[in-house]
Amino acid sequence: MKVKQHVIIVGPLPPPISGQSLAVQMLVDGFTERDLPYCIINLSSGTGEKINTKSRALQYVRILLDFMRKTAFGKKTVYITIAQSLQGFWRDFFMIWFARLFGHRILLHLHGGNYDGFYAKQPAWIRVVIRATLRKAHGLYVLGEKLRGMFDFEPALTSKISVITNGIPIKAEDRCGRKRLPNSSEEPIRLLYLSNLIESKGYLHVLEAVRQLVHNSQLNVKCSFYGRFLANRDDIIVRDAEHGRQLFESYVLQNGLKDYVEYGGSVEGEAKIKALEQAHFFVLPTNYDNEGQPLAIIEAMAYGNVVITTDYRAISDMVTDKQNGAFVPFADPDSIARIISEIAADRERYEDMSDAAKIRFLNQFTREAHLERMFSLLLEEKHDTTQNSRYGRMNNV
Repeated sequence: MKVKQHVIIVGPLPPPISGQSLAVQMLVDGFTERDLPYCIINLSSGTGEKINTKSRALQYVRILLDFMRKTAFGKKTVYITIAQSLQGFWRDFFMIWFARLFGHRILLHLHGGNYDGFYAKQPAWIRVVIRATLRKAHGLYVLGEKLRGMFDFEPALTSKISVITNGIPIKAEDRCGRKRLPNSSEEPIRLLYLSNLIESKGYLHVLEAVRQLVHNSQLNVKCSFYGRFLANRDDIIVRDAEHGRQLFESYVLQNGLKDYVEYGGSVEGEAKIKALEQAHFFVLPTNYDNEGQPLAIIEAMAYGNVVITTDYRAISDMVTDKQNGAFVPFADPDSIARIISEIAADRERYEDMSDAAKIRFLNQFTREAHLERMFSLLLEEKHDTTQNSRYGRMNNV
């Protein structure tokens, strides 16, 4: 009897929490709910803290041995969330070639937007290996239409690329409708920054925009920042995570923003929902090198927030300028302050944009829409499989 192939899911599960780990968890939950056969190769380090090179290497050995054990027999679909770093590529290289050796169907998914940048930095011989490895895949998924071009360095991949936009497991239709700005000037307009505090994600520019709104425009605003302070390779000012925190705190004190800015660390669950519900504007003016399609923007739209962001990577697949949000140039706090002031001055315009944000989420970025697209591609049967029921469900293997 012909049955659907078992799917091996290779990707990180929380913790730590990231857009990619949440997407993998959502996929695993979808398989469980549908009672479909799968197993998971968890790539997560299990912590949000950095671990030393030796520990990570040992972790990779265990991961690869687990992968070999689960792919050595039978024909399966192997779904891999690929990396855009050299260390991660060598892990992917081993898995892809091993899976191809055993005749499995290989599907690759990039939860990011910088693979072409990673590729361009490699020496010629590694670029040859990258191209040869990616050609082994039967399908390659990216987060948005604008991200197809990341793989233009290998023309053979063009026909294999499909777009799967992100989705989030929020039933926002039950939470709130069209948002309205405060009726009283005594009540603040709430701004929300909900992402890791990385220099290139623009949190320092948001701080400067708040200063201008408070001191220049005399607008009553309250800006909440949630996320971890992190350093990144594209930092210019920030030396490390602690330095980033110090810059943030000193700026707030030196510019008299203590009553207008709050930092709440990492936030999840009901506390996160409350922050999204209370906010009016979501601000993420990002130019982060690994950005793809930020889940935080989808979350913000789900709760009717007007999004202020940059036209970067796949963000324009979510935000339409002047409809459900507004684009600002990167590193331009003047523009952030100006557009928030303009929209806040026109209550009807704000409400229309809030409504449009919610509609965009419901039409394109729900959990159901995302999983429907995922399963339609994952469960396509490209070649015959005759595995019988003796394999059972493999998620506990």
